[in-house]
Amino acid sequence: MKQAQFHESAKEININVRKKGFWDSMHNAISNKEVNGEVIEPKNKKAIKDAFISQKIGLIMSECGEALEAMRRFDYEANGYGIGVKDSFADEIADAIIRLLDLCGELNINIDAQIQWKMDYNNGRSEKHGKEF
Repeated sequence: MKQAQFHESAKEININVRKKGFWDSMHNAISNKEVNGEVIEPKNKKAIKDAFISQKIGLIMSECGEALEAMRRFDYEANGYGIGVKDSFADEIADAIIRLLDLCGELNINIDAQIQWKMDYNNGRSEKHGKEF
């Protein structure tokens, strides 16, 4: 496979998303040393971060749900799946990918390396990975 460029895109997307303030509440919450006079323990900071990451995963899933709804509302294959059309199938898929890459950028996941690793791993698996579908 040709080397993908998702890692660089993830960094660029994350910079833009940070400028828009979408990560501020998490960073503010975990950078505080205390809340209401009580010291925030490291394990609680991890729990706070985990909650924010879970929220981001939920938002990624919601974008996939919106893509499904776009399929139900429109002829989703029309005009190249709605390239350049707000709320089209292509628009919602782009939203999901942007949110995924933002998360990779925030967590500094080299998604290019992981995709290559996963493709190599999957090449050694059985048809449909041993499942029905």
